[in-house]
Amino acid sequence: MALAGCDPETKGKVRYKPPLLPVALTLGPDGVAVEGETSFVTPIGEFSIGAEYSLPPRDGSTIYVLLRDRKKGKTGFDKVFRVQAGREQLTVVVNGTTTIQVKDGQVLIDITDGAVKKIQFKRVDQATVKEGGDSFWAKTGAKWDQGWESSIYKPFVLTRWAYDDSTIDKWCGLGFVWFLLRLALTLVLLLVDLVLSSIFLIAQIAYLIFGATGRNVVWGIAILVVIITGFRWLFV
Repeated sequence: MALAGCDPETKGKVRYKPPLLPVALTLGPDGVAVEGETSFVTPIGEFSIGAEYSLPPRDGSTIYVLLRDRKKGKTGFDKVFRVQAGREQLTVVVNGTTTIQVKDGQVLIDITDGAVKKIQFKRVDQATVKEGGDSFWAKTGAKWDQGWESSIYKPFVLTRWAYDDSTIDKWCGLGFVWFLLRLALTLVLLLVDLVLSSIFLIAQIAYLIFGATGRNVVWGIAILVVIITGFRWLFV
């Protein structure tokens, strides 16, 4: 831990600024909880993704954090929080590794697949940003995340959609039957997901190296292979 230095107005005193805000959002079975200084976070509410909504005006010392769950309800919901950030630039740290940039005082995090467990808020060293910019690995990670965000397919999305065990003990046994049917569908879709995930992983690597054009080339080749294979299967 490094010391921030001496305050010119209070000579002889040393001030330390923690790199992380003393607050985090934790996601669990019971929903979203605030960990640490609860006064830093204000829940704004839940809003349907399909409906148009506007957030209250914010000043320069706050940011909005939107947690998007596409499976909640019919159209999905955004759970919105206002975080007291001070006048400093922040990034959002997800699960201790993935860093998401705050843009225009707002950050959107998709929590649909349940992979997100903890969200923290990290101060950005302005001097480092101006002089050296982001590191190679930070830029690579950001581009990797951007590629998946703009991809038309996410890994194993069909399997996650099909599997649901919440009905096992419902409807006097019929819930268990429905669970078995969905489990059978999950196993079938798992094979499809394995193939698609492999193709889109290659496309993601192409995106990382060559950008959107490289990814589109991989998608195009995969589609041509499917079409040619389909014609051969039908006419041979």
